[in-house]
Amino acid sequence: MGVSLCYQSAGRGSVCGFVILSVLLGSCQSEQTTLGAQSLQQRVQAFWEARIQGDDIAAYTYETYAHSGEMTVTQYVRARAPTLKYKAYSIDVVDKHENKAQVKVDVQYQLILPAMGDLPLSMKIHEDWVRLEDGQWYRNVQPTGPGYTVGKKGL
Repeated sequence: MGVSLCYQSAGRGSVCGFVILSVLLGSCQSEQTTLGAQSLQQRVQAFWEARIQGDDIAAYTYETYAHSGEMTVTQYVRARAPTLKYKAYSIDVVDKHENKAQVKVDVQYQLILPAMGDLPLSMKIHEDWVRLEDGQWYRNVQPTGPGYTVGKKGL
């Protein structure tokens, strides 16, 4: 009788242990998926943090044309306006539908005018973001600027 009680206890413990192990493994797997592909909110924040730090190369990695190769990092850096210094941002609205999103960002910046001093300004920006096949979100803006033609790869 003692053996069968011990066997039953071990059986219940094994089942309980199996259930706990399954739950833990399942939560680890979903956490790994979440860590592998950053959320839209995380990507928008990282993009704007890079902008505020003046790190154009880091900001470039969040753009769709960086992923597709439509614009090189050299073209991206050259297209940046050296007279703008981003100071702060806040994400006002995120409207997400499957693999597309519209993000509204309130941005504070300074217009650098050497002869007149810096002019503090702010604006609301409406950005399109898309989730691409790698599972990551990218800012989807059509590139413009001197020396850039849509579809031109080079430099």
